Amino acid sequence: MSSIKLKQLIFLTLLGVLFVAAVSCNSKSNDDESEIAVTPALVAVKQFYLKANDSVLHNLDSVAFSIDLNTGVIFNADSLPKGTDVTRLIASITFANTMTKAELSFLKDNEEEVTVNYLTNPEDSIDFTYPVKLDVTAQDGVNSFTYQIKVNIHTQEPDTLIWDKVATSILPSRFSNPVSQKTVYRKDTAYSLIEEYNGEYTLSSCNDLFRGEWSKSAIDFYFVPDIESFSATPQSFWILSDNGGLYSSLEGESWTATGETWLSITGGYEDSILGIKSSDSGLMHTIYPQTQDFIETPVEDGFPVYNASSLGVTNTEWDPQPFAIMAGGMTQEGLPTSAVWAYDGSDWAIINENVLPAVEKPMMARYIVYRDTPYVFTKREMDVWLLFGGMKENGEMNREVYMTYDNGVNWSLAPELMQLPESLPSIAGADVIVAGYELTADLSEAWLPSKTTRTSPLTRTSYTIDGYDITWVCPYMYIFGGYLDDQSLSTVIWRGVLARLEFTPNL
Repeated sequence: MSSIKLKQLIFLTLLGVLFVAAVSCNSKSNDDESEIAVTPALVAVKQFYLKANDSVLHNLDSVAFSIDLNTGVIFNADSLPKGTDVTRLIASITFANTMTKAELSFLKDNEEEVTVNYLTNPEDSIDFTYPVKLDVTAQDGVNSFTYQIKVNIHTQEPDTLIWDKVATSILPSRFSNPVSQKTVYRKDTAYSLIEEYNGEYTLSSCNDLFRGEWSKSAIDFYFVPDIESFSATPQSFWILSDNGGLYSSLEGESWTATGETWLSITGGYEDSILGIKSSDSGLMHTIYPQTQDFIETPVEDGFPVYNASSLGVTNTEWDPQPFAIMAGGMTQEGLPTSAVWAYDGSDWAIINENVLPAVEKPMMARYIVYRDTPYVFTKREMDVWLLFGGMKENGEMNREVYMTYDNGVNWSLAPELMQLPESLPSIAGADVIVAGYELTADLSEAWLPSKTTRTSPLTRTSYTIDGYDITWVCPYMYIFGGYLDDQSLSTVIWRGVLARLEFTPNL
């Protein structure tokens, strides 16, 4: 017996003990109003599974089914793959006691009801397109019960990266036809700095991107800001003026000059901002505020001095110091690069330059994907960096999605299901923010109500169960702005999600 079935048997045996102590109000079915008492243990289904059929699905007999003895529902919590043919499947049912009747009823072609006597014809195939009824009667001829069997099938390929037009909204400007924008994420809040068509500036904030409720304020700069340089660290906002002056702000409304003059901002790293400045020795890597042990170093040949992806910062298990990467961009020679650069807190180095296309203004985001494991129907959750969009040297837009499991060292094309749909336009220079939103689902067909918080085996996505309600945080990607093929500003905010992340967590 497989470990999955053994665990199920132990669990259902425990449920059966609880079920014996209960007194049902039904004698025939859940809809029967009669008052005849039922002894639940006498009509209990102990085990249910579908028999092997590799022409339908490999390892079909390993699909785990839950049996709710209270509601009489038998179902697979982890749905079968989209498109699975369930019209001719053979059920295997084990009862806790001898039954004098066990009949499976289902609709044929959604019209004629067909009834199969499971006791005499256990090998007859069943159409599970719609819920199937299982009517059982105990050996005493008195106790009876009706179960509902549901074979759930995904309506969407779980590993599809969905960019839904229905989920789009517009940039949070105060006026129509904004000229430029830059959106950053700080302390679980999105901030969008927008240059309006009339030369005014708007700073909008939102701490719930799923609902898209923005607070908008007019900003009066006493200098001309370079909107695309707008950046954030945990404690401050940063921006360059049109002549390279570096300014900081705590709340984004009043700005203070730092006295620094930079060529470009590379990105935020912990509480400091990284950038590039000109000196008598050429272009130099710099940081603000500078620490006593920081030494400005010359910018390496091939380093992207502007128009690279956002700077992605993460921590690794083997190094307490944050690790940052960025890809693409334009070198000081004015050429787009395919290199991926990494920063360890003191030095920059190329970690890959042979896979990605040479692009400027690509998008990069930290996200989650799922990989196969040796266990049947089990996936392992993995963190990845995704890179897509941007403009190639010949002026064409890059539409291929790439990903890396190891913080930029090795890259490959993402699976076809994660490539950009035709509905999503080609974009360069957009900002990508990943933000979570709490989803809920009803577990009234699950085993037992309880109250717990836990993490699924082999994943890091946590969920909370309270009674029959389950909640979990689903990460969504949001694309802000960017420039289209005709170089016009995209005013649409796109929302994307890996379909699997919206599914109810597998218990």
